[in-house]
Amino acid sequence: MEKEKNTLDELLNRQPFRVPEGYFEGFTDELMSRIPEKTVSEPEIISIYTRIKPFLYLAAMFVGAIIMVNIIGKMKSGSPEDDNGTPVNTGLVSSVNDPAGISEDAEFLEYIEEMYVDKYALSYIDDFMEN
Repeated sequence: MEKEKNTLDELLNRQPFRVPEGYFEGFTDELMSRIPEKTVSEPEIISIYTRIKPFLYLAAMFVGAIIMVNIIGKMKSGSPEDDNGTPVNTGLVSSVNDPAGISEDAEFLEYIEEMYVDKYALSYIDDFMEN
């Protein structure tokens, strides 16, 4: 047991790595000889097109997406046409040739007037205007 302890003490005190003689004396010169010298190069010139190219791609992507949404929306809803192939006006604004649309608009305006206009306020305005 005593022999093992002595061997272990010897191994703990011994350094397994050694530096060669004169290594650090010529170290700086050898290292500097390995480093390549810097050469000053002119900076790369970046054109305006190269700078805005990502933004152009982004804008094109959004335009394409909007066009696709419009096309898909038209394909799903379809536009109503009469027998002659002319589109039928289905918006809120009706044409003069469409009396049904005009009456619908008039009914809608009457409904709005009934719901949101205070009858007392109208009578007050009438009384005020008479004086």
